[in-house]
Amino acid sequence: MAKIKLLVLFGGASNDYTESQISASSVLKALPEDKYEVVPVGINRKGRWLYFPGDFTEIGDGNWSENSDCTSAILSPDPAHRGILILEDGSYTLKRIDVIFSLLQGTYGEDGAIQGLCELSHIPYVGNGISGSAVCRNKALTHALLQEAGIPIPNWVSVSNRKLSRLDRECDRIEERLEYPLFIKPSGSDSAVATGIAHEREELVTLMKRAFTQDSTVLVEELCEGREFRVAVFGYDLPFASFVGELHHSETEPMTVPAELDDQTVRFMRETAIAAFQTLGCRALALIDFYYTVRGDILLGEVNTMPALSEKAPYPVLMADLGMRYPYLLEKLIEQAAEHADRGF
Repeated sequence: MAKIKLLVLFGGASNDYTESQISASSVLKALPEDKYEVVPVGINRKGRWLYFPGDFTEIGDGNWSENSDCTSAILSPDPAHRGILILEDGSYTLKRIDVIFSLLQGTYGEDGAIQGLCELSHIPYVGNGISGSAVCRNKALTHALLQEAGIPIPNWVSVSNRKLSRLDRECDRIEERLEYPLFIKPSGSDSAVATGIAHEREELVTLMKRAFTQDSTVLVEELCEGREFRVAVFGYDLPFASFVGELHHSETEPMTVPAELDDQTVRFMRETAIAAFQTLGCRALALIDFYYTVRGDILLGEVNTMPALSEKAPYPVLMADLGMRYPYLLEKLIEQAAEHADRGF
């Protein structure tokens, strides 16, 4: 039986560059060599695509891009190629690909950009499609759709940079609708970048201006104080949810699975995760954030369409608790990508 030619994409010109490398190293080590012919292609911090034929441990260490055997490569958008073009000795050679497993996160990785290129190539790819990726990357649009669907989320307001000249008026509007403390973040950028908590007007203005350096729209939410949870969702037509894990932000015990919650709360979170997954047009996988606030509210925070996929990351840990051990999970993601492509992107 012929091996499946699997293109594994990692790195990327985003703030999640390191996390993507860690995921790729873990995935590459777990895939059985007798089943897959792996083609690793990394994108360095400057956005350059490089075919990497070296030892997979160099990817996890972050040294892969310095390997002298790296050569320029591109994923061809021409469906006649169905593969990557590798530059060797001044000319390109074609390496055909059966399935693409993109581990790119953040900008260009989970915003619909790489998904669009994959669809132009007509090669099956793991993960969410263009629309689901783009919608979930835009937090203001995500909130609007979830709110319309009746899914509980934090109280929020979005502000466009077109309103920068009248920011005081926008602050009046925010203070009329929301209560301090407020959490400010760019709508379409990485969650950890240019975010902050405002306790009064001056902080609000400062943080909004900083967030506008990353995106044209800023999301302002009432701060969710309380416990934080994760639910993993897997599948296409009939997605299913993992049990709930509680996040601790601790290196010694990052997450408790299953979380110590009553059955009714667990059921609500799992059902809400699937409802959000379907409302936003997701497919294949997603990691859903929940908050259980000190007021007793259960609120959906974010939907991550390309979560970290190293073996110890929250998504694989949650799926393993459900019975989908790491190598099996990866193979099912690849299988589903091929099956879904048979029905058209």
